[in-house]
Amino acid sequence: MNSLRRACVVLSAAAGLGLALVPVASADPVQTVAYTSEEGAWPLQGSAQYAAPGDEIAVWEYDGRLKIDVQSGLKDLRVELSAPAGEALHTGTYTGARFRGQSDPALSTPGIFVVSGNFGCGDDYADFTIDRLDATGVDVTFVQHCGSPDGPATHGEVHFTA
Repeated sequence: MNSLRRACVVLSAAAGLGLALVPVASADPVQTVAYTSEEGAWPLQGSAQYAAPGDEIAVWEYDGRLKIDVQSGLKDLRVELSAPAGEALHTGTYTGARFRGQSDPALSTPGIFVVSGNFGCGDDYADFTIDRLDATGVDVTFVQHCGSPDGPATHGEVHFTA
């Protein structure tokens, strides 16, 4: 990931006018991703905390999906969140999210895609909350289960201000 992409957030333009690359300036940039997984959770296991500048974190919105990428040495992580078909992502809580692959069309439910080290779950159940999604950055929390709605959970959070 290049530093320009890491320092920018791509946000949807108003009224469906397309996408815009919006540099975000802040006196105190915050770029963190953290998760804790219960025993047996998949594909994220254990717990981890990532923070820039030591770890590369990129957050952007593209094609109706909020994408979060982390690169830390040889470890990588991607989380993608999407609204139900016909809706745009906005602040609020999304319940009943299901697996939505990177090339899959929008679903009638919110979507989630979690991959780490080229491993993912094709049967995701999740809820996520977007507390901030604007030109100043993104704040998101999520709970993801693989295999069943009551399977072991991964609890994650993302805070990104460039």
